Amino acid sequence: MILNKAKSDFLIIVVGKLLQVILMILAIRVSTSLLEPKEMGNIYIFTTIYTFFVLSLISPFGQYINRHTHQWHKQKLLLDNLGLYFLYLMGISIFSVIVSFFIYSFGVSQEIKLEYFLSLIFLFILFMTLNQTILPLLNMLYYRLSFTILTGLTAFGIILFGCLFISLFGNSAENWLLGTLASNTLFLIIGFFILKNRLNEKFHGFSYGLKKITKEKIKSILVFVLPLSVATLFMWLQNSGYRILIEQNIGLEFLGFLGIGLAVSSQIASTVESIVMQYFHPIYYKQITNVTTRERKEAIESLINKSLPIYFMLAIFLTFLSKYMVEILVDKKYYGVYIFTIFGIWIEFFRISSNLFGNISQSEMNTKKFMIPYVIGSLVTIILVYFSSLRENCEFYLPIALLIGGLSTMIIMYISMKKLIDFKIDFKLIFFSFLVSLPYFFTYLFNFETGLILNLLVVGSFGIYFLGTIYFIYKKGLGYDYS
Repeated sequence: MILNKAKSDFLIIVVGKLLQVILMILAIRVSTSLLEPKEMGNIYIFTTIYTFFVLSLISPFGQYINRHTHQWHKQKLLLDNLGLYFLYLMGISIFSVIVSFFIYSFGVSQEIKLEYFLSLIFLFILFMTLNQTILPLLNMLYYRLSFTILTGLTAFGIILFGCLFISLFGNSAENWLLGTLASNTLFLIIGFFILKNRLNEKFHGFSYGLKKITKEKIKSILVFVLPLSVATLFMWLQNSGYRILIEQNIGLEFLGFLGIGLAVSSQIASTVESIVMQYFHPIYYKQITNVTTRERKEAIESLINKSLPIYFMLAIFLTFLSKYMVEILVDKKYYGVYIFTIFGIWIEFFRISSNLFGNISQSEMNTKKFMIPYVIGSLVTIILVYFSSLRENCEFYLPIALLIGGLSTMIIMYISMKKLIDFKIDFKLIFFSFLVSLPYFFTYLFNFETGLILNLLVVGSFGIYFLGTIYFIYKKGLGYDYS
């Protein structure tokens, strides 16, 4: 019965994610068809500012919620704690508007009117964050089907509302962003009522939750959250903050091209990462709750040795298939960005691997070790990006700068986490992953004029092989099954 439930959960996640991939492809294709590179650059600058607040001030609390979800659920305190989280988000949303006004005054994102910019910042931080909190909670509590349907509908709604607002108000970045906001808000509301009904808990009101706050509780939260806040601030600097330098030193049009190339690899990598994490994270968090150090070590080794080979194979796959993928995913005027996609998938591999190793800091409730890799990695990235953006051949040097920064973060994260728990990576499994990926090298022997049908055929054929290799490597990694 348990095995059947695990299989059905995995099937739901995979089918749901396949649907999301299709919608993701459609969203990139539609947005690049409707918007010029300069408008895409506006979107990337806006999301850079938005993610600054989310990563530095909100994401650490989200991770704290993940760490305690099962405990609060057993105690029937989840709704009360979510109520406190909502009040916190309101405060951060207001604070973000004040800070964003000063950021705008220094010349950042001024292609968007001030009133639209500030309104979108407030609404994005509040409603996008709530959507990305409530829906994953459904998955964390094993309501896989509800989570999968709502995330799929959110992705579809982004396209639908984006096209609607652009057709009504014009082809601008803010109208596409408004469509994204509308979809996330609608399905957040639906998701909240589903969660509330299934929890069978009573919400005692905001004042009840506020009265329960003690100095000791605040201290325990801050000990967990503050190092994560510092780490995620530097994570933002490494993964997004560099875009401000590019906007100021090179321009929005180049940022639009670079952003699209990196977005293709980022979207694909994030999709695969979320499939893996949606399936393994609830199991992992349950395994590390109230157990011994040895059991936590087994749990992290299981997570790493089942996930890392998949990410490695994805990086090799996209390295050789990027040209065909880009010509499927984006409008013709962006075809040349595939070279950025090749760099991007290895940047994403280093990012995902860093996140994977970083799970140890949460299992050990020692998030200080999580902070140092991102501080060093982001400083390396920003320094290299700054000097690269001033060079004549910046389009060559900039992706290399991002690549070196990501590699630095991953290496330091690996060393830091090994000091907390002496986990072992099965490098034999990584080598097997490389061997089964060798057939992708044959794509370099192809010499024909590409088109949409042919690109779909090439990607589809190798994609089926890729899925087969994942199954093969996953079966080899079943020795790390501690669930």
